[in-house]
Amino acid sequence: MATQNPLDGDVQKRRKQAVKERLKFGNLPLRHRLGAYGFVMLGLLPVILQPSELLNFTYVLFLMMFAISWDVVSGYTGQLSFGHAFFFALGGYGTAVITTQHNMPIFVGIAGATLLAAIGGVLIGVPALRLDGPYLSLVTLIAPLLLFQMFVLFSEGLPLLAPQGLGGTGGLTVQPPQLVSIGDGAFITVETTMMESLGRYYAAFIALLIVFGVCYAVTRSSAGSVFTAIREDEDAVRSAGLNPAKFKIFAFVLAGAVGGFAAAVWMHVGPFGYPNTENLFGPGKIDLSIEVIVMAILGGMGTIVGAVVGALLFAATTALVGWLDFTIPVLGLEFSALSPLPEFLLAMLTLVFMPEGVVPRNIKDGRKLLARYRGEAPPEPADADGRSASESVVSKYRDEIEEIIGGDNR
Repeated sequence: MATQNPLDGDVQKRRKQAVKERLKFGNLPLRHRLGAYGFVMLGLLPVILQPSELLNFTYVLFLMMFAISWDVVSGYTGQLSFGHAFFFALGGYGTAVITTQHNMPIFVGIAGATLLAAIGGVLIGVPALRLDGPYLSLVTLIAPLLLFQMFVLFSEGLPLLAPQGLGGTGGLTVQPPQLVSIGDGAFITVETTMMESLGRYYAAFIALLIVFGVCYAVTRSSAGSVFTAIREDEDAVRSAGLNPAKFKIFAFVLAGAVGGFAAAVWMHVGPFGYPNTENLFGPGKIDLSIEVIVMAILGGMGTIVGAVVGALLFAATTALVGWLDFTIPVLGLEFSALSPLPEFLLAMLTLVFMPEGVVPRNIKDGRKLLARYRGEAPPEPADADGRSASESVVSKYRDEIEEIIGGDNR
């Protein structure tokens, strides 16, 4: 019979009390409280937007989830993924095939597509056992191109898995059943356009809360600490007796599941939720993959919150470019037709003048102002060397490329 430590009860009590104290809203750090206010504002946004505006903004919520998916693996572990649309396509096509060709319910389609994308994460992550740096990034870039060719190769049919085919370059023509819609066949049928827009928006908002909560919890856990350690010094992780490759695979699986889940929900919520290659890869096959990188850079890599803010800034810039309807002198081009060049230029300027991104820079400046207001010394940088996540990733990538091409001996 096991003996009971007389202090066990007190330890449990103190532990619960400590957790309660940490979860009190007033005890949270200022940045966490600001993040909570931001989500409350997102939740109240339907109060001020018209149905058409709300429908367009619903797509921004999915961009936030896509950017979070990229940030989990690239912002935290430093393993740059150039083909993240691979996971979005698996999720989008997966749920479309499950629900329209196998006649399964919507939630089975979403769960199956999430699992399929997670398996895709394993396929991308396994090369991490032998590859890293630019070589692993090349694998991520090739993956969506291979998947695109599979869609073409099995356009007429894929035995057992997709008997009606994958649609080729044009994609699937049958829209998956909708979660909320005016028409028949939806999981929830409504009678007005406003109710439809509200239903779609809050379905996407709930999905965003799930994605954010899962990724935030993982990146703040011991596994998240290892992710960050891999980004900063992989050799140090090995010297501590940990296997970096296993954690990289886990990061790719998590990122794949999150990206696939977001794309699957998008197909059933909309707007523009058709499973075709232009939606899920982008017009040039890699456009969406590049755009999520731009979003994470704008907001700040390795923060999760930065991915959300970056997606918002990217969408706002895109809307502004579309709104500026004038002809550029001499060139004779419509400014609105330049998109996404202005968004990419903004990302380049951010990398040069604000490499840590908008969120980390504002947190840093806010801490300095708060310390000055209190008459305290300026706070020390969070990182020992004062580098941001973006700067660490760029520095690590540069070192790995120099090692490949011979460094000083080239």
